[in-house]
Amino acid sequence: MKTVIIAALLFICQGAYAQLFDNPVNMQLVQKGVYFIYNVEEDSADLYIEKVEARLPKHPTVPMMRALKVLWANIPLVTVDSVFKVFSGHLRETVRLAAYLDGGRQTHPEAIFFEMAARGLLAEYYADDGHYMKALSEASKAYDLIKKGFDLSEEIPEFLLTTGVYNYFREKYPEKYPVYKPLLWFFRSGDVQLGIQQIHEATQKAVLTRVEAYVYMSYIYLRYEYEPQKAQSYLWELTKDYPNNLYIKSKLLESLTPKNDFVHAPVAIMKELSNSDRPYYQMAGASFMGIYYEKVKGQPDKALGFYKKSLTVGQNIPGHGTYYRTLAYLGLGRVYAKKGMSGQAEYNLRKVLESGESEDLLSEARDLLDQL
Repeated sequence: MKTVIIAALLFICQGAYAQLFDNPVNMQLVQKGVYFIYNVEEDSADLYIEKVEARLPKHPTVPMMRALKVLWANIPLVTVDSVFKVFSGHLRETVRLAAYLDGGRQTHPEAIFFEMAARGLLAEYYADDGHYMKALSEASKAYDLIKKGFDLSEEIPEFLLTTGVYNYFREKYPEKYPVYKPLLWFFRSGDVQLGIQQIHEATQKAVLTRVEAYVYMSYIYLRYEYEPQKAQSYLWELTKDYPNNLYIKSKLLESLTPKNDFVHAPVAIMKELSNSDRPYYQMAGASFMGIYYEKVKGQPDKALGFYKKSLTVGQNIPGHGTYYRTLAYLGLGRVYAKKGMSGQAEYNLRKVLESGESEDLLSEARDLLDQL
């Protein structure tokens, strides 16, 4: 009788916390909410989060969805104190409810996934804000969960993204940011090509992490592999699926800037960014409009105005927008060099070199300086 009772209790507990990945109705409800989160429709997102909470009142997916809503409503200015307090609070609640899900044993896939995802986001944005020890603390807490996710990625597609991100960035991140190298010796080695393969696979198979997988693939090809043509396919699809998402649109335009293929850039998107009420996107839009008028329309004086506008709008956005400022400085350097204004050209090109941004921008600035 004792054995029967224990077996029954185990069955009840299993049903209590296996509430999402194995439940198509709940997954579909979450998926609809996630759509509105990524399309930055906050009221509709709230409506679906409330529906999910009614069905799963103590499940970590609820605070995770709230965290993602804050993230995508504010990206990339997530580390602003007032925003980060709310964002990190939802992530801490996700960790708490993930522990509640299986009694803190960290054995059930849903408990593993949500705690791992929450700690991973905390680590990412602590690092983004320069809090390296806090980032390392969260990363180390997530590490054991990530290792468990390695064994679950073939069975549960949601783990493909986290496993792939680990495999790729474990090798690439310390290459780009050597300050982290001494801190990562105890993390197992990754595999760059396997990581790319797994993240791409997540774009095809995952539900909850599909969009993030698309974003990571485009980011990798833009900022690490320097293959913008490959990023474009992911970004065009995201732009089509999430037309309200200005961050994705800014990345699409970024993918079109190298190798003079900006002639294909949709002007409507540039204007939409420029007319945004958020200075970050105004800055991005002005930089891209400068490139458009310089390289496509052949109107350097009008381009100068947009480049200067980008720098003016962006001066009050500390810690963010370095890429768009660099585009503006590089554009000013090009235009002034063609006008024979070598002093102004040199000043702006050296600003590009100070930025430490993408290698293609730095290389162009160095070449132009050599020609002055």
